[in-house]
Amino acid sequence: MRYIFTLIFSVFISFLSAQNEKEVTTNFKNDISFLASDLTEGRLTASSGELRSSLYIADAFKTFNLKPYGDSGKYMQTFQIVKIRISQCQKHLAWFQENRKIDILEPNTGFYPLSWSCNNDTVSASIFQAGYGIKAADLNHNDYKDSINCRGKIFIIQLGSPENGVAHSKYEPFESIGYKVEQAIKMGAKGVVFIRVDTFTKIPSGHLDRNIRASNIPVIYAMSKVETLKTAVEMRLQVNIAQLNGDAHNVVGFMDNKKKNTIIIGAHQDHLGYNEYGGSRSKVEGQIHNGADDNASGVAMMLELMRKIKKSKKLRKNNYLFIAFSGEEQGLLGSNYYSKHPTLDLKTVKYMLNFDMVGRLDSNKKVLTIFGVGTSPVWKDKMLPKLNNDTNQIKIKTTESGTGSSDHTSFYLQKIPVLHYFTGQHKDYHMPSDDESKINYHGMFLCYQIILQNMMIVNKVKSFPFTATKNEESSRMSFKVTLGVMLDYAFDGAGAKIDGVTEDRPAQKAGLLAGDIIVKLGNYPIGSVQDYSKALGNFNKGETVQVVVKRGAEEKIFNITF
Repeated sequence: MRYIFTLIFSVFISFLSAQNEKEVTTNFKNDISFLASDLTEGRLTASSGELRSSLYIADAFKTFNLKPYGDSGKYMQTFQIVKIRISQCQKHLAWFQENRKIDILEPNTGFYPLSWSCNNDTVSASIFQAGYGIKAADLNHNDYKDSINCRGKIFIIQLGSPENGVAHSKYEPFESIGYKVEQAIKMGAKGVVFIRVDTFTKIPSGHLDRNIRASNIPVIYAMSKVETLKTAVEMRLQVNIAQLNGDAHNVVGFMDNKKKNTIIIGAHQDHLGYNEYGGSRSKVEGQIHNGADDNASGVAMMLELMRKIKKSKKLRKNNYLFIAFSGEEQGLLGSNYYSKHPTLDLKTVKYMLNFDMVGRLDSNKKVLTIFGVGTSPVWKDKMLPKLNNDTNQIKIKTTESGTGSSDHTSFYLQKIPVLHYFTGQHKDYHMPSDDESKINYHGMFLCYQIILQNMMIVNKVKSFPFTATKNEESSRMSFKVTLGVMLDYAFDGAGAKIDGVTEDRPAQKAGLLAGDIIVKLGNYPIGSVQDYSKALGNFNKGETVQVVVKRGAEEKIFNITF
């Protein structure tokens, strides 16, 4: 048996050795040089630059005779995103006490709609005083005990909770506006008016966040005259929000090898453009964010695998669906849209491979992280034990979770086994300096060999069961606060190792340095990146906490204000 495996592995090594590194890296360079050029202007979702990128990818699919698998026989699958929302309300907010008008607020100066509001609606209804708008059985708190008499009314909801001003309150999970709006809708609210009853709670932003999904009712914040609002019995309110949408594009090509099952290979093509929608770590405005590593590198990897599979009978044991997603930087919009509007039967999909930032392998550490190995027993039982990386000395780090802030998550949620490949964070992440000249092409080739080896090992596996995994905080989650550090996700020791410190952010101001290992954040011990992520979610802006780090052989304590 050992002899048979050795023979198979020798054949496989021959297969990999036949790869011409110069040819492959030249293809990588050609693809990344275009995708990350100023011509595509940072590939902002639903921009002309993203369309140029889409056309380039579609042309590559066409060159290799992939079938168009987007909309209506085209490579493009178009979906809409919200580009901007602007309040245009001109009417007063008025409320009454027994048919007598008791107060009024002017639009914009006295009240304004919140991001959760519908776009256009005028509502007249009686009022239900919903307290803090919280239903929490575990805390023995229910502001909706009188549920019979609240349906069809406008809810007045107080910001915060009964423990306003208490650090790490037990009510914290129930304090968000999104949660309160969702509960109000479930209870039959016709509209929601938020009020502030103390100075401990933060005033909600009047900026209409285009990434927050609007509800089907008007939602506003009243800035003043709270006392009369708390005694009102009837109200008339109006919201009028103008919304501009834009067309974004997934690019979808199908390699039909006349097989029963399909493998999805994907990478997001979009990036930050000129930072119109935010997300940049740079303080300088108006610069193109070319996104060579994030994620022209992933698209280049996908295209090169397409070329290889097309030429290799060994790999054509399955069909392949190649997808370049848009809207990833805005919240996995494109992959989520595809998973809800698939152009093939997702029940035929064996697994999904995702490439996001695979172009900056550290030449010293040589760590390739593979996320999602817990999503099928095939990955751990059959793939990883047979993986041989002695020839290129790549160190493989694995994470079990199938969720994260990249497009594999959308397919994991459809109960499809996934893997996500990632070569690590760096100082150019979400900066204008993420340019083609900084790509490690030899490192990309080494990763390409590993990916091919992974695919060959499981090439003939027929049964690919899905396994649900425990969710883990991803490398690019959003929090209420940030330290302003980049973490070393390849670090295997105890703690969270800092790989880079952003200028003029809390960590830099406090004196933290690259190479420091965070072992405690506030009262939370930090044993891993996941511990760090969980701890960070407990803090608010303005809080000052102690951070304990290991610097060499020493332990140092810093006070950091978020």
